[in-house]
Amino acid sequence: MKTPEILALLESGQYQNAKDSAEKALLSEPDNALLNYYAAWSCDGLSIENDAIPYYEKALELGLPKADLADAYIGLGSTYRAIGNYEKAGETFQKALAAFPENQALAVFASMALYNDRNYKEAMQLAIKIIGETSNDPNVIAYKKAILNYSEDLDAVWD
Repeated sequence: MKTPEILALLESGQYQNAKDSAEKALLSEPDNALLNYYAAWSCDGLSIENDAIPYYEKALELGLPKADLADAYIGLGSTYRAIGNYEKAGETFQKALAAFPENQALAVFASMALYNDRNYKEAMQLAIKIIGETSNDPNVIAYKKAILNYSEDLDAVWD
């Protein structure tokens, strides 16, 4: 089965079929980054996170197309977070944000990892910044400048 067919299985939620197909294809193409990524994605879909990690790591090591790279970082970082490895989750999201600084989804996941790693202030500051930068709510927009200013240092006090 070719990668477009496996992707279609993943997108339709047929994770077990996608996993079986990706793993079978990996037998003949173990260094195919997309196949490793699809195997990881299918493992996540099946809630077998520990099985997903080596596939994600290999996919990233081999080099994914830019179109898939941010999603792979989200998958790996979220998987680390889901199994309680908050330090690795944070490292993954920081690396991802360096590569994709404008990707707000990565920033949201990074905020969650910061929270889980008990970096509450940083997590909250990042979350508030994301809200200030992306909200379409007119009430938030009215205070955007103040929200972004306060997000820089939540402990600041003005005399």
